[in-house]
Amino acid sequence: MSALSDRAERLRKLSPAYEAAAREEHIPVIRPESLKLLLDAAKKSGCSRVLEIGTAIGFSTAWLAVETGAVVDTIERDGERLERARAFWKEVGTEDRINSYLGDADELVVKLAAENRYGFVFIDAAKSRYSDYLDAVYPSLEKGGVVFADNVYYLGLVKGDAYPPHKHRTIVMNMRSFLRKIGDKEKFDTTVYDTEDGTAVCVKL
Repeated sequence: MSALSDRAERLRKLSPAYEAAAREEHIPVIRPESLKLLLDAAKKSGCSRVLEIGTAIGFSTAWLAVETGAVVDTIERDGERLERARAFWKEVGTEDRINSYLGDADELVVKLAAENRYGFVFIDAAKSRYSDYLDAVYPSLEKGGVVFADNVYYLGLVKGDAYPPHKHRTIVMNMRSFLRKIGDKEKFDTTVYDTEDGTAVCVKL
């Protein structure tokens, strides 16, 4: 069995309990149908380097590393969650494929985008910042590279043009701005899926 196949087998065995524990603790991890879309898009992209904005406890990070064989740079602002993620990656055997960064995504995205070229970018962090993350990573995204964004409908409030409730207004208005940007047909070939809370797959033209 190859090293990659061995890691995949370990990840398949460990994932159900790890995912279930995260949901019990209300830690956000990507939902099953969105995970399938994520991995399909990542594999089709043929990427050699991935940027993940929002590690949480490293569930999707491990899957990206195993399924693509790519190097994954991932950003998380919660130190306790990141330590938990690192322990999980070590157990799976993917720690050598993952570079993890603790800190503010606004700053780290700019830094990493200036230093690297990416074939795949997964955005799943602060919902009000998606548009800013897109602007920061766009120059470093390879032609044909993919931006995958989860939860783009944000509780269903982003759909349409209804005025959002006050407590959700900033997120909804900023997410609508993000959707307008990825809808630019001169820059992206974008498909938005109704899967779960809305998922966008954007190919750079």
